[in-house]
Amino acid sequence: MSEVAQLADVSPSTVSLYLRRPDEVSSRRAERIQTAIDKLSYLPNTMAGGLASSRSNIIGVIVPTITFSFFSETLETLERNLRAAGYQLLIGNTEFDASREEELIRSILSWNPSGLVLTGFSHSRKSVSLLSNSDIPIIEMWDYGQEGLDMVVGFSHRTCGRLVAEHLMRCGYQHMAFLSTNFQRDIRANERYLGFHDAIAATGGSVLVRELAGRSNTAEAGQLLCTLVNDHPEVQAVFCSNDMVALGAMLECQRQGWSIPERLAIVGFGNQDFTDSTVPPMTTVEPPRQAIGEHIARLLLDRLKGGNPEKRIDLGIKLIVREST
Repeated sequence: MSEVAQLADVSPSTVSLYLRRPDEVSSRRAERIQTAIDKLSYLPNTMAGGLASSRSNIIGVIVPTITFSFFSETLETLERNLRAAGYQLLIGNTEFDASREEELIRSILSWNPSGLVLTGFSHSRKSVSLLSNSDIPIIEMWDYGQEGLDMVVGFSHRTCGRLVAEHLMRCGYQHMAFLSTNFQRDIRANERYLGFHDAIAATGGSVLVRELAGRSNTAEAGQLLCTLVNDHPEVQAVFCSNDMVALGAMLECQRQGWSIPERLAIVGFGNQDFTDSTVPPMTTVEPPRQAIGEHIARLLLDRLKGGNPEKRIDLGIKLIVREST
């Protein structure tokens, strides 16, 4: 670092500041420092820097899956905003396993991170203890409705289910079902089901529910839908826990010759890129995936600079009505 400072004609502390918070260094000095870094092939020792300052420039982020594009868009947005401030993401994937989340929390905390982002409110007792004893900013994302450990950025999955139920009832559907990933794995899917069920039950109706044994698999979703409709031909509309399950349901309808939405209306969740290209285009719910990343980055940076930002942000969701209903 001293050699970089000498070549760039700045102090070592300015080089250190550039490496940690580049936006706080003037563009003229930043250009000279980066030129010197490139010329000397300098690589900062992240661990040494973390030991010296008690905190590394790492922000830990734990998600339940990297399969769905909505989580990846949140991660991309978060990474882009934090990178500009000199921070790097360390990403963990729980695969919807609470014990795996606990392992990841232990591992990430051992790096002395500057902050930690978790998905949802459901954590093991030991995870909560570890997090409560840490002194870093913690944000729980992609959910809303509970107090949270520290800060919360997300939306209500129960509200999501209620909006879908109200839409389908306005369309005149009376006999409905919920086709889902396993509730023990995907707690937020269960919350969407509860919102869906409660809204329909409030009008005197009921909802059939069927769960996939494994992950969101279009083939299994199609088989489950076929069994559901054959056993309960009165079913008119199906709300699926995500767009991949809904896609499997739509493909099965095409195989069976069931017209959509005349024979069966189908709704997904996620508004993934393919949903406006299905035949017919899929009605779905759009979560604020990019906005979640932007707000998390803003709250973290504000807190790390000594600020006192708001604790809870409800970004809401949007129902995208298309021809499948």
